[in-house]
Amino acid sequence: MVGRRTRSMLVPALVALVAAGAVASPGLARRLGDRPPPAHTGGFGEPTCHVCHFEGTPNDGRATLELEGLPPIYAPGATYVLTVTLAHPDLRIGGFELSARFAGGVATGRQAGTLRALDDRVDVTGLTELPVQYARHTAAGVLPDSLGMTHVQWRVEWTAPASGGTVAFHVATNVANDDASPLGDFVYTRAFEGKSAR
Repeated sequence: MVGRRTRSMLVPALVALVAAGAVASPGLARRLGDRPPPAHTGGFGEPTCHVCHFEGTPNDGRATLELEGLPPIYAPGATYVLTVTLAHPDLRIGGFELSARFAGGVATGRQAGTLRALDDRVDVTGLTELPVQYARHTAAGVLPDSLGMTHVQWRVEWTAPASGGTVAFHVATNVANDDASPLGDFVYTRAFEGKSAR
């Protein structure tokens, strides 16, 4: 009896606490809508989506996250279409953020080449806003696409740096249940590497 009463009192208290936190910190209960905050890819010491969508353990092994279109060896100055694909059995909506930065040398962590959105599912922050570009989902880009209800994809154009060099691509994604709360969402991250011929 005491246990049931305690639990019945804790549930509303927890809901109130989450709501209060969401008011104090706008990102806390961020719905997967239009353009997540930049610098959340997990690369070079950045946080990930997990700071706002924090119930599940990141990279719990239930999702597939791929970056297609990046050749084993890229040509400096060439343009490539990169496709981020996220698949998860419980996916209702999904989000992503991607960056392309030099992996080593004097330019470590700096922008490598340029990113450009190819449709209204993706937005790219400008280099005038931040020293690094971030490709990220828009409100139109959170819904599953033609691959089926458990998959979501985003396409980004990447123009490789003319100088060449090894480039680190960091991708952070979110499998969300679309309830406008920080709970019940799962975060997956991966790092990919592109090397040039010189």
